[in-house]
Amino acid sequence: MSLTDPAYPPPQRNRTSTILTISILVAFFLLIGLSWMVFAVQNGLVALVTPTPTPTPRAATPTPTPDVRATHIAEDMLTQVAFAATAIMRLTQTPSGVVLSPDSPLPPEPGQPTAPETRPTQSVQLPLVAIGEAQPASPLPPDQPPAEAQFPAEALTATAIFMPGVAVGEAAPTPTPPFLEPPPSPTPEFIPPTDTPTPFVAPPPTPTPFISVQSLAAITRAGADTAVYIGPSTFYTRSEITLPPNTQIQLRGRTLAGDWLFGCCINNSQGFWVRPAYVTIGGNPVPPAFPPGVDLNSPQWDVNNPKWLPIIPVDGSLIPRPQPTSPPFGDFPLARYDRGNTGRLPMLPRPPLFDAWGALTHAGAAFRSPVAVMGPNVIAGNDDGQLYSLNRDVGSQRWRYGLGGVGALAPAVNDGLIYFPYAGNRMVVVQDGGTFANLVSNIDLPGLITTSPTFLNDVVFLGVGEGGAARLVAMKRDNLNDRREVSLPLSSQPRLLQPAIGQEVIYAAGDKVWAIDVNLWSGIEVIWESANLGPIAAPPVYTFPGVIRTAELYVADVSGNLHALDANTGARIWTYPSGAPIAMLAVNDSAVFAAGGGLLRAVSRQNGQLLWTAQTGGNLAGGPFVANDRVLVITQNGAVFYDANSGAVLDAATFFRSPLLAAPAVSQEWLFAPSNMSIFGYRGNP
Repeated sequence: MSLTDPAYPPPQRNRTSTILTISILVAFFLLIGLSWMVFAVQNGLVALVTPTPTPTPRAATPTPTPDVRATHIAEDMLTQVAFAATAIMRLTQTPSGVVLSPDSPLPPEPGQPTAPETRPTQSVQLPLVAIGEAQPASPLPPDQPPAEAQFPAEALTATAIFMPGVAVGEAAPTPTPPFLEPPPSPTPEFIPPTDTPTPFVAPPPTPTPFISVQSLAAITRAGADTAVYIGPSTFYTRSEITLPPNTQIQLRGRTLAGDWLFGCCINNSQGFWVRPAYVTIGGNPVPPAFPPGVDLNSPQWDVNNPKWLPIIPVDGSLIPRPQPTSPPFGDFPLARYDRGNTGRLPMLPRPPLFDAWGALTHAGAAFRSPVAVMGPNVIAGNDDGQLYSLNRDVGSQRWRYGLGGVGALAPAVNDGLIYFPYAGNRMVVVQDGGTFANLVSNIDLPGLITTSPTFLNDVVFLGVGEGGAARLVAMKRDNLNDRREVSLPLSSQPRLLQPAIGQEVIYAAGDKVWAIDVNLWSGIEVIWESANLGPIAAPPVYTFPGVIRTAELYVADVSGNLHALDANTGARIWTYPSGAPIAMLAVNDSAVFAAGGGLLRAVSRQNGQLLWTAQTGGNLAGGPFVANDRVLVITQNGAVFYDANSGAVLDAATFFRSPLLAAPAVSQEWLFAPSNMSIFGYRGNP
């Protein structure tokens, strides 16, 4: 044994017990740690880290089979109906529509006490969806979309599900809705009108209360036989039988505008259509629907007014006549905007106006004619013998067409064609080609053209000649040489004024007013002439619907009197003596606006009473143009806006750089005014 060897050998250790002891201690501390973490999480002592979602590529959506689509549709229907039924059940406060469950006793008789234990339930029909091991058969054909499918009775059935009702009584507590009240709706943001063409139709005023009678007694005119028709137009067949003078008839209905009345009866059975101007309605009782105490002598409560008759549609075997339409939105196609000369536009620019075109020079001479607007074209004739089209938005020249003569009448637009009288007795028809104008026609007329063209369906009308040679000329648009003329000799007035057109009647004005049927190719029919009214000072204005009659005509004479006439008979409704010259008229729902002599007057359409008077200042160059809330008048030097209801001046800050030489045009938020060598493009707010 060496000196370095230990005296005793080291003891042998048990490795198994060591490992077991360590394992027990690790497990003990691990359990303590887990217990503490659970306790901390439950009591909010530690916040767990929220995992960040990792975007997962979306799998391609499988195309559902018809059976799957049908099942989904049925399940959606079930969910929606069940939700609606539950909401109705919870919110219903009265037992209306509540039925008892099959095992409940019958409800007590009136006056008997109600059984306290009776609980009403609602019966709701829900679609039944079959769900089983086998997939249900689809009610859809394989290639028919769900929106157009028709579900057969055997595919989906319904069952009655009784749902607990809500007991209603004084002691019952008010149930609390299981959902929160919806938040208040946000205030809608005003969006200005867009340039999308939208037909403008004025809303017809409805009598209050609504009054209708089954028939009105009438007799035919005394001086001549009366022709009747199978439909409400001379374009329909004329009946072989005419009505002798003073024939008693019963009127059973009318057209919408009242320009034709439906009568009864020929040979005790056959109905017919007759013009209102050819019958006299009288001797009728007061309709029961009239309000008590009304003044039966006032025009609005005339018991013999044909507007009380019901509207009768045209016989289904007849081809309906074309109805006049409003100008396209944004266009200014005729001398007074529309064929009725109303001067009423769907919108007017809102001030202030600013010169949006700048000081552009467009021609070497003065723009002498009024302005027309057609789509992007601002059109006017110039003293340099050319017809110009300028870009509506920026004022640049689109094209010009050499005429070889000068025109001072307004261009007229219809169906994409531009009609412009020039050189006294000539009229050119061109088509916009974008950067050029295509010639369509260039014709001579039998005399000096005195009015701007106007249109009804396939016919163009204008006035020709002066004094005793004055006449109204009608031409087919597809063949301007196919013409008809009506001689209207003048003595007090040198020329015919711009005519107005109603449904199928044209109103020419000069020494008097003539109402003429537009179907001149079947003969000349002057329906009525104004008696003791004239000479006429301003173009007549036709408006439909009327306030007193179904359609009305407004005319002004040279003595400053404003007259309201029944457009279908010529009968005078009222007269307002203004005592001042009237050069132009316009009309909205409630008033007639008369401008002239430096004044603008608003007169009630209801009774002919003056509503207000305002100064215009300067010579009238254009207008009045009206909407229901505003009136725009253009003098030679500037534009003035008025409140249509009060006459208050809304804006008078627009002054032109040089005096206007002709009437301007209004197109949405734009005002286009012709001056010397420029057309001013003023823009306001929509």
